[in-house]
Amino acid sequence: MNVNFIINMVVRQLVRRAVNFGVGAGINAATKGRKKSRDPKDQQSAPPIPGSNPKRAAKQARLARRGPWT
Repeated sequence: MNVNFIINMVVRQLVRRAVNFGVGAGINAATKGRKKSRDPKDQQSAPPIPGSNPKRAAKQARLARRGPWT
Protein backbone atom coordinates (compact mmCIF):
# COMPACT_ATOMS: atom_id res chain seq x y z
CA MET A 1 0.00 0.00 0.00
CA ASN A 2 1.33 3.38 -0.86
CA VAL A 3 0.83 6.65 0.98
CA ASN A 4 -1.73 7.92 -1.51
CA PHE A 5 -4.00 4.91 -0.91
CA ILE A 6 -3.80 5.34 2.89
CA ILE A 7 -4.56 9.07 2.70
CA ASN A 8 -7.56 8.45 0.42
CA MET A 9 -8.86 5.75 2.76
CA VAL A 10 -8.61 8.03 5.81
CA VAL A 11 -10.23 10.96 3.98
CA ARG A 12 -13.10 8.75 2.80
CA GLN A 13 -13.75 7.59 6.36
CA LEU A 14 -13.71 11.15 7.71
CA VAL A 15 -16.04 12.42 5.00
CA ARG A 16 -18.40 9.48 5.53
CA ARG A 17 -18.57 10.17 9.27
CA ALA A 18 -19.13 13.88 8.71
CA VAL A 19 -21.94 13.27 6.22
CA ASN A 20 -23.61 10.71 8.48
CA PHE A 21 -23.40 13.11 11.41
CA GLY A 22 -24.90 15.94 9.34
CA VAL A 23 -27.73 13.78 8.04
CA GLY A 24 -28.49 12.51 11.54
CA ALA A 25 -28.51 16.06 12.94
CA GLY A 26 -30.83 17.22 10.18
CA ILE A 27 -33.26 14.37 10.77
CA ASN A 28 -33.25 15.00 14.51
CA ALA A 29 -33.87 18.71 13.98
CA ALA A 30 -36.74 18.00 11.59
CA THR A 31 -38.46 15.48 13.85
CA LYS A 32 -37.91 17.26 17.17
CA GLY A 33 -41.03 18.95 18.48
CA ARG A 34 -40.96 22.67 18.93
CA LYS A 35 -41.51 24.16 22.35
CA LYS A 36 -44.75 26.05 22.40
CA SER A 37 -45.71 28.69 24.89
CA ARG A 38 -48.33 27.68 27.42
CA ASP A 39 -49.34 31.30 27.99
CA PRO A 40 -52.78 31.90 26.42
CA LYS A 41 -51.97 35.50 25.49
CA ASP A 42 -49.04 34.25 23.37
CA GLN A 43 -51.30 31.87 21.43
CA GLN A 44 -53.39 34.31 19.48
CA SER A 45 -55.14 33.10 16.39
CA ALA A 46 -56.22 35.17 13.44
CA PRO A 47 -59.74 36.58 13.59
CA PRO A 48 -62.31 34.74 11.46
CA ILE A 49 -62.94 36.15 8.02
CA PRO A 50 -66.62 36.90 7.43
CA GLY A 51 -68.22 35.53 4.30
CA SER A 52 -65.71 32.78 3.58
CA ASN A 53 -65.96 29.05 4.04
CA PRO A 54 -64.55 27.49 7.24
CA LYS A 55 -61.91 25.44 5.44
CA ARG A 56 -60.38 28.54 3.88
CA ALA A 57 -60.59 30.45 7.16
CA ALA A 58 -58.78 27.64 8.98
CA LYS A 59 -56.02 27.62 6.37
CA GLN A 60 -55.57 31.38 6.58
CA ALA A 61 -55.43 31.19 10.38
CA ARG A 62 -52.70 28.53 10.14
CA LEU A 63 -50.73 30.69 7.72
CA ALA A 64 -51.13 33.73 9.95
CA ARG A 65 -49.79 31.85 12.98
CA ARG A 66 -46.84 30.58 10.96
CA GLY A 67 -45.57 34.11 10.33
CA PRO A 68 -44.33 36.11 7.38
CA TRP A 69 -41.02 34.24 6.99
CA THR A 70 -42.50 31.09 5.41
